[in-house]
Amino acid sequence: MSNCIRLLFTCILAAGFGSANAQFNAARYEIDAKRLGVTFADKDALPRGREFIRLDSTYYVGWLYEGMFKYDRAADYLGYRNCIGPLRRAFTLFEKDHRNNFQNIFTTYGFAASDITQLCYALYDSYSNIEEPDSAMWLLDRVQGWHAGVDFMQYHIKAAWTIHRNRYILHKYAFLRNSVSENEDLALHHLYTALAEGDGSAVFYLAIIHNYLLNMDSTAYYYDLLRQVGGFSYNNYAHFQNTLGNFAAAIENFEKDMAAYDKRLIEAYYFLPTLFINSGQSRYAIDETNDIIRSNGSTPGFGWYNIALARSYLYNGQLDSCEKAIDKAAQFRELHIGTTLGQAQYEFAINSVKLLLVKNKLARIKFLNRGWWYSPTDLAEVGALSGQALLLKFALVSELSTNPERELVVYNIFASENVIGFDEILTILENISPPYFEKIYQQKENTETRKNIVRYMQLFYGEFAYENGDYRQSQQTFENILNTALLDTAHEKLFIARLFQDLARGYRHGDEDARASEMQYRFFTEYPQLLPFSGFTQKMHLVTDAADGVEDRIIRELKGCDIDFTGDGGPETPQAVVHFTVLKGKYEADFQVTDASGKFIVPPKKMYFKKAAGVGKELAMRLCGVDGPAAFENP
Repeated sequence: MSNCIRLLFTCILAAGFGSANAQFNAARYEIDAKRLGVTFADKDALPRGREFIRLDSTYYVGWLYEGMFKYDRAADYLGYRNCIGPLRRAFTLFEKDHRNNFQNIFTTYGFAASDITQLCYALYDSYSNIEEPDSAMWLLDRVQGWHAGVDFMQYHIKAAWTIHRNRYILHKYAFLRNSVSENEDLALHHLYTALAEGDGSAVFYLAIIHNYLLNMDSTAYYYDLLRQVGGFSYNNYAHFQNTLGNFAAAIENFEKDMAAYDKRLIEAYYFLPTLFINSGQSRYAIDETNDIIRSNGSTPGFGWYNIALARSYLYNGQLDSCEKAIDKAAQFRELHIGTTLGQAQYEFAINSVKLLLVKNKLARIKFLNRGWWYSPTDLAEVGALSGQALLLKFALVSELSTNPERELVVYNIFASENVIGFDEILTILENISPPYFEKIYQQKENTETRKNIVRYMQLFYGEFAYENGDYRQSQQTFENILNTALLDTAHEKLFIARLFQDLARGYRHGDEDARASEMQYRFFTEYPQLLPFSGFTQKMHLVTDAADGVEDRIIRELKGCDIDFTGDGGPETPQAVVHFTVLKGKYEADFQVTDASGKFIVPPKKMYFKKAAGVGKELAMRLCGVDGPAAFENP
């Protein structure tokens, strides 16, 4: 009797299982039929995915549709975070369904092969975009462990890229080693393995990493190879040219790569403004960067573009606009997609611009009011800004001290992963440890193989020698650059201006006033926007037709600024011409500045205003080439 009961019970279970299995298969057949004609990018993909989940939540297809729909529309941290859940669920279910069949999936290349390829790419990208490299590496290792017979994820390529992107994050992720150099060696090992296995795309990444390591000959070899076999990147080649100090070639190649077809940082729009600033074209840098911000909005790259915009305003002298842009960058949660730049570099770039901004604000107060120490308002502001400068300098020095790649990326001027300009580096490093950096840059001057960068190492050495009290050695270094260096006068205006500034300071220290005045004049003519923040008092011949009381008040305010206005010209005296016109309900000021030969330093411009307050100070800035809106709003 008991045997009969057991037999009956077994039959009932078998019948139930068969019925359930039939329903299970029927649901999947229905899902497979309904997915035909509906791609992951379609507007119906999400409701379809949720319908598929209701039909059979153990089938990966519904989760895949939901995850891919969200991934396709993700443009910020929350978007990529939200798509990871369903994608991870789809991956787990797919792996469960096909755990004994991975090698056969890619022989027929049906839905399964296409699904898993897109799924893994999307999940890897999502993990990478929200800075979870350990999960990205977990995925790569998991897929590699399937031994599917097809390396559809390009395991070694993606592993090398993930390692290189996170090379400086030490003692946190198990897939990384204990130093930057060890991590780069590991990345290179993956790339050379991929190359040996026939994956030619490794050449693309070998060029990037060798450029980062300043292996210039190897970098040139791989870019020449890319030209022959394909995969050449104008953006990456521009970085190579910038690293070499071939600035015209860097600009040319960046300008060939100023478009993107997905939501990511277009690096050209971040690095080109610095090259324009170095070329004395800060106004052009402002316009270019504003264009990409208006075009792309707050998608990935918005924060980087605002840093570039802030830097452009900074070197143009528009400090208020600089502050607005850098605050936007600081408040934006940037995603570093498709780039080796990460959050650490992002924060370092923001703080470096903020430091220069505060220092320039301090200098501007003293430039706009010769008697600033008699003004309680100015004194209070100087005290507050000095405190801010001290805190920012401390923060930057702390970031440098914990940055394991500072010697390779920051101290080596124009290194490929450096996100700030040489002038910013110098500002950060000044007054930290002059004897240490004097020695560092003397060594770099002697060992630098990039011929166009040697003069920058010399400039830095001269700066730190001066700080260390080696005035004679410092001045000899600057004079040697002036007399022997072959300068790119079109693209190195900022370097040339700083050289003249250093020479003027040195001659003034040695009581050679005539030579100091000559260098100061050349400094002003080379890069006039730097004058208000230099501490120099530039002599200037003023020609004006001020007639009524309003115009007289403006000129008195103008002459209260730290410019030595004279009634006579001279061989090293720029001439400023200011002409006022009374219009209906407002005034117009036409102004220009020429050098001793009549060549424009500041071309003819106009400014409109309704009352005199603040116009004189604004005019002083504009006579130094600082731009601003034509209609001046009085404070």
